[in-house]
Order: sequence, then C-alpha cells, then structure tokens
Amino acid sequence: MAPVSTVVKNAISDLAKISDGERLREALLSLKSYLGTGENSAQTQETTEFNRNHYTPVLEFLVAQIGPQWLDLLTSERLELWDSFFLEGPPDQAFLVLMDSLGKTGPSIRLDRCVHVLERFLQRGALAEVIWEVCQQQLESNPTSVLHEAILGRISSLPDHLANCLQQHNKPLFYPKNYYPRLAGSIIRVLQMVSDALRDGKNCSISFASQVVGKVCMQGRQKELLSVLVPRLKSLVQSDCIWQRICWRLLESVPDRWMEPVLTGIVQTAPGAEVLSQLLGDLVVKNKRTQFLLTKKMLFLQYGLKKDALQSILGYLSLDASRRHLLVKVLRELLEVWSSGSVVKHSPHPQLLHVSRCLLICLGLLNKQEIESCKQDLLVSLTSGARNYLDSSVPTTRRMGMVVAECLSHHIDTEGPGLSFQYEEDEDTRDLKALLKPPHMVETDSADFVKRPVESSPSKSPLSSPEVREKSKVKVKADQASDSDLDSDDDLVPYDMSADTELKKSKAPAYIRDCIEVLLSDDVEKLEVTMASLATLIQANTLATKEVSMELAKILLHIDEKPSVARFTELRHAALVAVTVTDPVTVSQYLTSEFYSLNYSLRQRMDILDVLSSAAQSLSEKPSHETSAESGSVNTDPHSIRSTAWTSSEVPVNWRKVVEERIASKTRRFAKGHSAATPVPAPNRYHAVAGHFFFPLIQNYDRQIVTFDLLGEDRLVLGRMVHTLGILMHLTLNAPIASQMGKALLEFVWVLRSHTDAFVRQGLLFCISTVLLSVPWEHLMTDMAEEVVETQCWLAEVAERDSDDDCRRLALNGLFLMEKLRSNIQGNP
Repeated sequence: MAPVSTVVKNAISDLAKISDGERLREALLSLKSYLGTGENSAQTQETTEFNRNHYTPVLEFLVAQIGPQWLDLLTSERLELWDSFFLEGPPDQAFLVLMDSLGKTGPSIRLDRCVHVLERFLQRGALAEVIWEVCQQQLESNPTSVLHEAILGRISSLPDHLANCLQQHNKPLFYPKNYYPRLAGSIIRVLQMVSDALRDGKNCSISFASQVVGKVCMQGRQKELLSVLVPRLKSLVQSDCIWQRICWRLLESVPDRWMEPVLTGIVQTAPGAEVLSQLLGDLVVKNKRTQFLLTKKMLFLQYGLKKDALQSILGYLSLDASRRHLLVKVLRELLEVWSSGSVVKHSPHPQLLHVSRCLLICLGLLNKQEIESCKQDLLVSLTSGARNYLDSSVPTTRRMGMVVAECLSHHIDTEGPGLSFQYEEDEDTRDLKALLKPPHMVETDSADFVKRPVESSPSKSPLSSPEVREKSKVKVKADQASDSDLDSDDDLVPYDMSADTELKKSKAPAYIRDCIEVLLSDDVEKLEVTMASLATLIQANTLATKEVSMELAKILLHIDEKPSVARFTELRHAALVAVTVTDPVTVSQYLTSEFYSLNYSLRQRMDILDVLSSAAQSLSEKPSHETSAESGSVNTDPHSIRSTAWTSSEVPVNWRKVVEERIASKTRRFAKGHSAATPVPAPNRYHAVAGHFFFPLIQNYDRQIVTFDLLGEDRLVLGRMVHTLGILMHLTLNAPIASQMGKALLEFVWVLRSHTDAFVRQGLLFCISTVLLSVPWEHLMTDMAEEVVETQCWLAEVAERDSDDDCRRLALNGLFLMEKLRSNIQGNP
C-alpha cells in the first residue's frame, strides 16, 4: 500500500487538472477517507499521520481551487463534500485555515464560501472543540506555543477580523453581541469536558481557556462574555466541589497581564460578595497580582466602580477568616488616605466619595475586636481628617466629611456621645450612612417594618370577635350622632384671617436715627419690629439715610446674631443692601476697607462680599418707583378710589366712554397687537460707582494680616471674593470702565491661576467668562491682546488636565465663548 504522503501528493496533482465533476467527487472522497469519519475510512495510523502532516496543506489547496471553474463542477452534494473537509477534521487546523483565508481573499466566490463554512463551523459549536484540542495539546511535552498564540488571537478577535473583511456585508453571527455569548457557552462546554475527564481520573489542562477569557476581557468585551459565563459558573459551583475547583483554577491560570480586566468584569457582574467568594475562593491570598488589584488599585487608584461592586470586594475579604486580615489592612490604609490634607485638597469629588464609601463599608464589616485593634488609628484619622474636610471650600466635600466623621466617632465610642454636625440631608449622605450595614442587613432591616403600616385582613384582625364588633358599632353610632349635632354649622363661611398679623406692643420707628438707637439697645421686641421695617424705611428716607449711612452700616455689620428675632440674618442683609444702594460710594468704600481689616470673623467678611454683590445688582436694575410710574397714571388702589369718590348723584357721565365700552364689548377680535407701552430708558446707577466696589476689593488680596490670610488657609473666603469680583465685572456690561476693570481682573486671574483649591479655580474661570461677556472683543484684542492669548492657553490646559469636573466644564465654556466672539467679529467686518 502506498504511503499517505504519496497518495495525497497524487490526489492534489489530479485535482488541479480535473475538469469533470464525477472524477472530482471521487478524488475528494479518496482524500476524505483519511479523516477517519466515513464508511471507507483509512487505518488509525494513517489517519493520525494525515491529520498531523497533510491536513492543513489539503485545506489550503481546496480553498485556493474553489472558484468559478470548480463551482460549475460542484453540485450541492459535492459542495457539501467540500465543506465536510473543514467540518469533520481537526477543528483547530480547520479554524486557522479558514481565518487565514479570509484575511488573504478579497470579495469573491472563494470569500463567500469560506464565510459560509465558518458560519456553519460556529453554529455546530466547534469553538469548544478548538479550545479543548489546544488544552489537550498543552499537556504534551513540546506544545506548539506559536500555533496556540495564533489560535488565541483568532478566537478572541474574530468579530474584528470578520468586520474588516466583510465590512457592510457582515453576518449577524459575527457581531460581538452574538459571538462572545456563544464563545462563553463554548468555554462552559470545555469546562464540562474537563469535569467529565477529572471524574474519569484523567489529567487535564484549562490554561488555554483561561487565556481566552483573559484576552477577550483585555479587549474590552467583559460585559458580553462574563454576562453569560458568571451566572452559569455561579449555578454550577454551588452544588459541586469539582466545579468549584475548576472555577478557581480557571481564574488562577489567567495570565497576570490580563488579570485586571477579568477581575474588574467579575466584580461588576457577580451579584454580591457571596457569589464573588464562590468564584474566586482564596485567590486574593494566593496570587499577589490579585491581591494588589482588589486591595490597592480598585480601592485607591480608581474610582469608577459603583457602590455595589465595592460592597462585593470588601464583603469578599470579610467572608473568610483567612482573608479578614486584609480587610483590617485596607481599613488602616483607607483611614490614612481619607485624613490626608493633600488628598482632600487635590482630589476630585468623585474620588473622595469613592474613598468615603470604601471606608464606611469597611467599618460596617468589622467586628468589635477588630475595631478595638484599630481604635487608635480611627481616633488619629478622625482628629486630622475632620479638620481638613471642614476647611474645604467645596460644600459637597465638607458635607461628606461631616458624615464620615460622625460615623467614625460612633464606632470609636458606641456608648458615649459622638460628633454631630448640622447639614442638609441629600441622596449622597443617605447613601453613605446606609453603607454601614452590609447588604443582607439592609434588605431585612426591621426599622422599615416599623414605619410600614400594618395591613390586616378582616379574618385576622383583633376586632373580629362578636363582642368587639358590637362595641365598635355602638361607638360608630355615637360618633355619627355627635357629628349630626354640628351639621348646622357646616354652611358657615370661615373668616379670612390670612392677612392678619401678630399685634406688637412696640411700634416700628419712623426715623432712621430712632432705628440706630434701637439697634444699640437690648430690647429684643423693639429690635424685632425695627429689623422687620428697617430696609423699607431706608428706601423711603434716602436723604436722612445718607447722613448716617456709614454709622448705620457699621452697626449692622457688627451687631450680634439674635436667635430670638425671626429671619434676623436675612433682615440684616436686606438692611445692609438698602444702605449701600442709598449711599453707594460711602458705604462701599467703608465695606471694602473693613474687608481687609483686623479682628473680623470669616462670616463677617463673607457677609461684606454678599452685600457688595447684592447691592451692585440692585443698582444695575431699574428703580422700583420708575417702574411703577411707567405702569400708568391711573390709581387703582381701592382705598384711594374710595377717598375721592363722588356720591351717586354727583358722578359725571362721559357718554363717549360709555359708547366706546359698549362697542368694544360687542366687537369680536381675532387678534390684537402688542399693547404694552414702550419702556422708558433709565441710566444704570451701578456704572457710575462700579470702580468704588471693584478696585478697593481687588488691590489688597495678597496682604497677609494676623487674623486673615487669603492666600493661605482662608481659601474659602478667597473663593467667595473671586466669585464676587466676577459678579461685579458682569454687571458693568456697556460701562465705560469695563475695559479697565477687565484688564485688572485678567491680571488678578493670571496670578492665582495655579491655586490648589478647586473652588478658587472655579471662581477664576467664572471671572474670565464675565470679562469676555462684559468687555467688547475689539477692546480685548487692542488693549489686552497678550493677556487674552495667555488666558486662552491656560483655559485649554485646564480643560485637558484639571482634576475637577466643574473646572474643566467652565474652561470649555470659556473657550467656546472666546471662539464665538472671534467668529462674530470675523463674520461682521
């Protein structure tokens, strides 16, 4: 009998020359006998030699020969014979030949046939056979690693290869959303084969399956693959210890370079810490790479995981005694990071929220002994971290620090009084507090059942006995009788008391100087009445107010908080604004000078900033008396009409007016024009005094005094001052002084552009936008072109590199505004 190599060589030579369909079929059948699948199959030794040495060249020859000439000779039966060479031989070699042929073939009949065969290859589940075959080959003494790498690359990126080859003619089977779930099913089939082999006492390797999982996840397809793989593994490992060991080995064998995407996908997909523990086992203890990822990178270097994933990671560490020491270690490191002043100052809010969530989850998972061992670390972190958070100028950061500090103090001393802060509850604070309880405790919280009303059925109600029901009927009848006695009053209309006010023994002062005396006195009732009417009195007596404006502003600025006076802070602010609007030059000069003076609290300095911005806004608006005068000269007040009314016999009748009213009432109009009167122009009162508000406030910011350091620890006041300067700048639209103020503000922004506090940087970016909106673009490019160019470069840098989301958003807004202004000028030369 001729050797296999000779037979194969002669068959290929004949096939290249055959022009008859029947002879072609006979030649293909003779070659197929070496596959060992037909009736006339060759011996096992010959089949093994053919598969090892000649199968791939034969497939490559068949692919090369398929074309218009062969298609004329191949009927549907003969095409099925051609396909069987790929579907019934060694799957790993057939898969490689098909994938390589797709990459080398352009749009043609050959490409269509290869795509058709590959589609059938995937539909029959041959991917599992490919993976299993490679796993078996890795048990050999000399595995062909190059071939395995090629197969791994083709399997993991098959949708990309097919999309490049077929482009718009791609098949739905090759879409990522369809292919990778099918691949996950094939991996499950391979693991089932491994399970069966282990039960038969055979040796197995699943390292190639682990490599497939790792590379697919590395390419960003964790969701498609693990959404099928994790639920199947979860159901299999719960009832079988062999499957549990297979799952652990599958994840242990993932190469280190691909371990991160695999773990991230599993953490995000696994529904809880218990499932994660079943899938991973003690991998975090055995594998240093896994330990680094779960206890370092995902908790400290990243902040994209949701709270459910964080609860899964930390809960996984707490579920076994061999892993709890890692939980305590993570808590100590979290405390160190949370209390770091540099972290609070330079980290964005999402990252701080991420660290706070991890810290509170850890606290909720530790037992009393572990918390007792960490008590000193908790105390040190609480004392240093609480101060750093309270010093932050970002309200959300301060509030978050307060919540965590309260929880830490409660765990340090559960019986004694803990820290308590005043803050507004929002969704973030409620979520943070809820993290102290593990998920299974949150689901069965007894407090929810206490708040929930009990709905009892009549059959189970305690009132179901006959005696009790009889008593209830008697009581209902008595209630109905008592209600019927009052039915006679139901038709009475209640008296309207909505406009009633509480009677006060003290009367409101009528003069400004009397108000000053009351403000200096200790009479709380007089003070309440005076504060309620002070702002209105100042607006009504402008001349008298100007005489004592500075004295009145000084008293209002220094007056102590009066908790007994309702809305005291709001009333004092309104009075200060009214004084500043009445005498803007004198009072603004006084306030801006006092802002940098000694012995003022931070609250008073921020009150000065609020008053300046509110007063500037009031001055830029149209006066109220002018607005009321424009509304018409007819007085519609019922009291004035009543005081000037004639008797019914003295009322003069205007017959023209009566006729016009009757005509108007009978006339049907389908539309009316604008009947509003044209507004009367009025000068902007703020433009004349804008410099008195702006320049004294901006000139001494770098002067350090004993009790006030704007460029140091008082960055909250600096942020408020920067925002105030931006408001003062914005209100100077169309003012002659706008260019001068804009140039000074740009220089001020340039000096502070590298400030470490995000709130200050947000204010600086806001100032840039106000300059662009208030100063004409022509003046910007002529008077301060160099500053504008430097500012644009800084905006681009902030939009790309700043750690704060709001800063990046404001920088982008500034760049868009600058580009829009430039395009408007170029479009209208």
